[in-house]
Amino acid sequence: MNYPINSYNYVSNFRKLLSCKLKHTYYNDNVLKNVVVKPDLETQELLDNFNILFRLTNDGFVLLSKVDNRFASKNYEGAIRLKFIFEVKNNYFINITDLPFSSNQKLCFFNEQDLSDEKLQLSNPVDENDSFSYDNNGINGEINLKINTKNQFFGNEEALENKQQLNFSILFNSREVKLRYNFYSLKENNVFKNYYLTDENNTIKIKDFKQRFLASGTKAHFVILEEKIVVSELYSNKMYLKKEDDILSYFSLFLPHPKPSNISYDRNIDYFINDIYVKI
Repeated sequence: MNYPINSYNYVSNFRKLLSCKLKHTYYNDNVLKNVVVKPDLETQELLDNFNILFRLTNDGFVLLSKVDNRFASKNYEGAIRLKFIFEVKNNYFINITDLPFSSNQKLCFFNEQDLSDEKLQLSNPVDENDSFSYDNNGINGEINLKINTKNQFFGNEEALENKQQLNFSILFNSREVKLRYNFYSLKENNVFKNYYLTDENNTIKIKDFKQRFLASGTKAHFVILEEKIVVSELYSNKMYLKKEDDILSYFSLFLPHPKPSNISYDRNIDYFINDIYVKI
């Protein structure tokens, strides 16, 4: 079933029952991208029986309840258990997210009450306590919500006048990494000498390059920055490769920003590395 996005603004005889926002600090707008959410089959049947609409939004989903006197009947009283399943479609989600470095994970979230707004993760933000091993490949999960525990939405006359909206949220945090700059050349006998790494204001000067072989077998000169950074969709800092030379020649190369595809766990330093590859 395909669920429309943001169409609830045009449905006048429905009230907003609850919302669930999926957030991630990696993104500039803090909205988790490339995730598919939908009710499971049992929940969809329950929503249909209660005339509740499930609608996707730009940052999660909402439930819209039809304003109807029949839902004041005692036939509709009691707790309602809802389950929404989701799948992360971003191939680099684990690279950018502060979670166990595994592509086989199931993330489970629950609410503890339905009287006020709540963050659904056990810790703030999501961490390994919300993660479980999973037999299939991919990052999947479920959002379990229990509502109407006090019959505040359905099952009595007062519920029809209840204007309360529940706002749930799930927050994922960006991974912390060290940057490793790798400089290589396809030219034979290319001499890597007198180079140094610096920022746009020349406040640092890093010269202690080491050598290693890349996966392709190409020899590279590299340096690991000891200062850790939190990975982000956008970066403001600028780094340059420069060369100490005579005044008649000047070399300055603007270095690319890190890419999420180049994040890996390095056992040698026991930390996560974000590699940046530069051909010179």
